[in-house]
Amino acid sequence: METPSTRERILDKGLALMSQAGLNGVTLGVLAEQAGMSKSGLFAHFKSKDELQIALLEHTLKVGTGHIVEPAMRAPAGLPRLKALVTHWLGWTKRAGLPGGCPVAAAMFEFDDLEGPVRDWVVAQESSWRGFLKQLVQDAIDGGHLRSDLDGDQFVWELTGIYLAHHAAYRFVRAPDADRRAAAAFDSLVARSLSPVKPRKAKIRSG
Repeated sequence: METPSTRERILDKGLALMSQAGLNGVTLGVLAEQAGMSKSGLFAHFKSKDELQIALLEHTLKVGTGHIVEPAMRAPAGLPRLKALVTHWLGWTKRAGLPGGCPVAAAMFEFDDLEGPVRDWVVAQESSWRGFLKQLVQDAIDGGHLRSDLDGDQFVWELTGIYLAHHAAYRFVRAPDADRRAAAAFDSLVARSLSPVKPRKAKIRSG
């Protein structure tokens, strides 16, 4: 039976590698070498490449939650919380100490034309994340920060577009102004969505 420390060490090594090489760059052989294990020893923990990749994505979700969601949820409900989330979301991998970019964002491009359990996992998590973002937007509407007739789905669509554009600019183009332009795009999105009336005081809700 594997020990948590062994699994954590394997997943940490795999996450760092995945952030640079993508999911398809993390094979059992490469990860075994990175973790200082034999391939057969690693195979005892992960029976297939799909199982390994999904475990790495789940680990990414855990690490990302600690750097994005948890600090954002400490902000007051409504627009302050939404802004906090975006601030922590953009460029989160650098603050998490990863050598590359967001593995989940990269997986959306790696697996866009592939079928299978890994793609299914990414699709399900992307849907769940967009649902979470929409709830934060709705909280901002309910609190009077954003206008009552705002199309929450459209706001989330544009927000995720900003994140993916930032990912491409930061990782592929290596644009030095990626952070500034992403922040400006989000500020513009919020400015177009603000309520014309003074917001009422929103109740603070924990996660």
